[in-house]
Amino acid sequence: MTSDDSLNLIVVEDSELDYELLLAMLAREGLKPRTTRVEDEAGMRDAFAKAQVDAVITDHNLPRFDSFASLKVAKSIDADMPVIVLSGEMSEDLAVATLHAGADDFVLKTRMFRIAAALQHSLQAAAARREARTAVSALAQSEAKLHALTQHLERVKEDERRAIAQEIHDDIGGALTALKFELVRLTRAMTDKQTRPLLDSISQLLESAVVASHRIQHALRPAVLDAGLLAALEWLTRDFGERSGIKVDLIFNREEFEIAPDRAAALYRVTQEALTNVQKHARATRVHVQIFALTDEIALEIADDGQGFEPGSLQATPGFGVRGMIERARGLGGWAEVSSSRRRGTTVMFSIPPQPADTSAEGARKNGD
Repeated sequence: MTSDDSLNLIVVEDSELDYELLLAMLAREGLKPRTTRVEDEAGMRDAFAKAQVDAVITDHNLPRFDSFASLKVAKSIDADMPVIVLSGEMSEDLAVATLHAGADDFVLKTRMFRIAAALQHSLQAAAARREARTAVSALAQSEAKLHALTQHLERVKEDERRAIAQEIHDDIGGALTALKFELVRLTRAMTDKQTRPLLDSISQLLESAVVASHRIQHALRPAVLDAGLLAALEWLTRDFGERSGIKVDLIFNREEFEIAPDRAAALYRVTQEALTNVQKHARATRVHVQIFALTDEIALEIADDGQGFEPGSLQATPGFGVRGMIERARGLGGWAEVSSSRRRGTTVMFSIPPQPADTSAEGARKNGD
């Protein structure tokens, strides 16, 4: 054990003799810390205010103070502060109670030779706690930054999709519409029957280009979202039912609620992807889609009566679609999960706040306009 006179200790002790014995035991092991002896809460708080304290050694039973009160003061100032309780009473219940209250060690005065080892062990344990707390704090800050970045990227992505879809509608869509009119005029003006099949072929190609343009616009930014999330989901589920032959029920608890555009788009796309998976894999006959809107949460649930799958298979090889849905929810400050079992169908749950955490509802609407 190396000498270390840089330690600063508070010793809560009313007996001068016991205090001198404590210092002698520490010195015998090469420890010569700076110490301040106090007897009550006021003296203890004053000692904390005057200098940085490395540890507290407290007698259990003082006339005006006890170890539990000392622990309360020390932990209120520094949750990781090492505290060692000294007692002349050999009681297992007391030792357990002080340790549960936050003490690092319990030392009997008849075994004072343990105090130096207990002090060094407590200092090491406190350092480990502080490192762990710092690591947890750093991780929480990193996750907060990651979530903020994800939310920003989601908004930027939706803005870019909206802008590209608008350009396709205005520029390419306008050009294709103009070409259709010109082709109609040309067809009417041409009298050569040999060119008619060629013009019809061009017309079909042009119509295919128009359909493709509309499909790309919808994939980038469904125009139906401009009518509101519920209207968009009603259109999506109705279209899915007509195309797949699978019955779809859409249930929602509120007709109107405020939601930021990027979050409405996220709920729409999760529903779209989940329904696509139902059609591809579930062999379902019915799907229930439910939107439950609260002040601070919008919850989406999509449940089918299909063949389902073993949950373990999803954990062993999680698909990018499921993983992407979970990360999207986390990035938006929410959560997502998929539950299933063989022949019992699959349920997708996706829940996010309706607005960014740092933006009011009105501000979110303005930012999305």
